[in-house]
Amino acid sequence: MRGFKLRPSVLVDQTSLRIGRNVPRPSGFTLIELLVVIAIIAILAGMLLPVLSKAKESGRAAYCKGNMRQVTLGMLMYSDENKDYLPWAGEVDRNWEPDWVFGGQPSTWTTNSARWKDPGYGHHAESGSIFNFVTSRPRAVPHRDSYTNTFAVYECPSTGALGRALRVNYSMNGDIDANVGLANGRNTGPRGVQLTAMSSPSEKFLLVQESPETMHNASFHPGAGANAIKGTFIAHNNRVHFAFGDGHIEAFKKQKVQDMLLDRQNLEKTYFDPFYR
Repeated sequence: MRGFKLRPSVLVDQTSLRIGRNVPRPSGFTLIELLVVIAIIAILAGMLLPVLSKAKESGRAAYCKGNMRQVTLGMLMYSDENKDYLPWAGEVDRNWEPDWVFGGQPSTWTTNSARWKDPGYGHHAESGSIFNFVTSRPRAVPHRDSYTNTFAVYECPSTGALGRALRVNYSMNGDIDANVGLANGRNTGPRGVQLTAMSSPSEKFLLVQESPETMHNASFHPGAGANAIKGTFIAHNNRVHFAFGDGHIEAFKKQKVQDMLLDRQNLEKTYFDPFYR
């Protein structure tokens, strides 16, 4: 072995191996790195999706609030032209002249989707007493069950397929009705409730956003305490919209609505009874 010499190139390569230079490395992610990235994306998505969902519902709430305001203004315009008398809340298929909405159906039909396409299913805004004030279109009288046109101003985008089938997604305060008032011993008279006779219109409901599952008519009668716990209202981000006798719209927390229907602290009378002080 005497006199044997290594070539310089071999010495350089061995030196490079010892100090770690020019060593080829694998390209791409390792499995651990990939799992870390996926976990980070999942965490970010989990944080972002609820925010996006809440923002989307806020948009639907704003649209719904605008619709309620327009319908409420229609009720007040009706009152202006009818010696200050408000329209009536009505009942299932009662279809009396002052009823704000015609039509309706048995309560069991709202949970039976097979019924949703029946002739006359839902509520007929076009025949109601305030229709021309709300839409500036002529009222469709006499009432026809075959009339199936829909009007976006009477609908809430958060009510889904059942809401679309009902065609009207808001309910009127059931205490504002001559028939109901007289039956409850209230001094409504045969023509109902006058806006000027209403105690504190800024506190009295005209419209509520009842859940479509309980909307067999377009009127809401308070006192359904058990139903309040189950949830009979459409809530936008845990808030329920109400329209008042002075025309303003306000959103209440769902807990306050439940307290109201259970008549805690006389909240039911305060907001529903047009003559309660």
